[in-house]
Amino acid sequence: MQCKPGDTRVFIGKGLAEDGDKQFITLRDPKSGQPAAYLLAGGCLQEINWFKQQYSSWFIGERVLQDGGLYVATPVDPLLLVLPLLERARAQQNVFQDLEQILSMAASPSAHLLAPLLEASGQLTCLCDAKAAGGQSYYRLNDDKRGALQQEILIALAPIPYISGMDELGLTAYAAGLLGEYLAQHWQDRLAKALDLPDELPAPAHAPPSADYSAQSTEKKPRVDPKEAAKAKAAEARQAAKAAKLAKEASGMRKLSAFFQPKAK
Repeated sequence: MQCKPGDTRVFIGKGLAEDGDKQFITLRDPKSGQPAAYLLAGGCLQEINWFKQQYSSWFIGERVLQDGGLYVATPVDPLLLVLPLLERARAQQNVFQDLEQILSMAASPSAHLLAPLLEASGQLTCLCDAKAAGGQSYYRLNDDKRGALQQEILIALAPIPYISGMDELGLTAYAAGLLGEYLAQHWQDRLAKALDLPDELPAPAHAPPSADYSAQSTEKKPRVDPKEAAKAKAAEARQAAKAAKLAKEASGMRKLSAFFQPKAK
């Protein structure tokens, strides 16, 4: 959602209260290739998502913020964003290249800002074969290392405590789905094949409870205006009281048909 200068919005992210540079940048989503918003803060790359429920507002101090939207920034591994670039670099030249050359292939001018994060962590060797020459490091994507890294990520994601009613296969498939949100389709297919996941998973013995959040439900629930609901409830109460009064008045009355019945001899 676009914000105008001076607009107030609710934003939750890591390291926002700390001192240091904070920079909003645009990078390509590693799965769709579309521009997406990210935040660099505290030496951490965070992806920004926007959530909003209908008929929602925020109370901030003594003010009411009519826009009830919520911006949430969550840390994301920069390796997931550089993976498409590593694949493109290998497909075009299939030679070892330095990080600057690899990031220059990105359509976003902000991609070079990922270099300090990747160099500081040394994580590129988790995805690539590396060579050093003249004090410079050069990289080339290695599919075996990529698969091993994804397996490690899956192991970290699988034992999620708040998911219940899932067996080991279900948890693995769930974790693969989370990771798949950052992978192109062909990488997802390779991952599913490596994990030996079936095309269709059996239903869990006990379905996990659904979250109490209307945006996560595929079925839209009817929304009722509180004022209209109060009016309807009051009308029902009046109808019930009227019916009770009529029943009480009619309890001592004779039926009309009784006046036309023959008198008993």
